Amino acid sequence: MKNSEMPDGVVEVAEKFSIANEFTGAWVRKVWTRNGERLEVSIPKTGNVVYLDAMQLEIIARQSPASLARFNAQVLQSEFDPES
Repeated sequence: MKNSEMPDGVVEVAEKFSIANEFTGAWVRKVWTRNGERLEVSIPKTGNVVYLDAMQLEIIARQSPASLARFNAQVLQSEFDPES
């Protein structure tokens, strides 16, 4: 990829791969920025892109399944029943 095609602040990129299910899909790749390594997650359906560093990934990985389910329900504006 040419430098002019890379997102601002990104100096190098790895190959993209996709993760998908019947509801959505995401493209994921490792990128190198002037401030270190990040995981780029992009959602083609919405155009959203996020760059996560190691600390942010650790915070996500420390969440309980119930905590992630509550967050998903909040983002998707649906009800969350912790008993189900």
